[in-house]
Amino acid sequence: MERLRFDFIVKPSEDEKSNIICIDTIATTGGQVFAIPAEFQPANLHLAVIKTPNYIKVKKSLKKRYQTRKVWITITEELSNIYLDEEQNIQFNDFYLEEILKKVDNAEPIPSGSNESFEKLLEKLIEKNKQNLKLQI
Repeated sequence: MERLRFDFIVKPSEDEKSNIICIDTIATTGGQVFAIPAEFQPANLHLAVIKTPNYIKVKKSLKKRYQTRKVWITITEELSNIYLDEEQNIQFNDFYLEEILKKVDNAEPIPSGSNESFEKLLEKLIEKNKQNLKLQI
């Protein structure tokens, strides 16, 4: 894996008075997106990322609460050891991240392993196909 996309967002700190930059998802060049649990999101926990020139630019760019930036970062050996295991699975410090499945139309992202969400998605697809068939007739 040559690079990963880190999705940065400015969130309120625990005291709600100040802002912190967080990394809420990581994406691969293949389009897979992985969620970072809330307790691992503050950028200051991602020491290898905040040392990159990309992060310095992100920090200059993000000034207001809830602003976001999606930035590709080339994977160095140090980053690889933190974010990838030997088989190139996405992790953060030996904690495997959960993949977020892509959105369909206006549907919410579906966490992998969620049967209820899968059923809802399937119902929406069936409904959409029925509407498309009616338009063709």
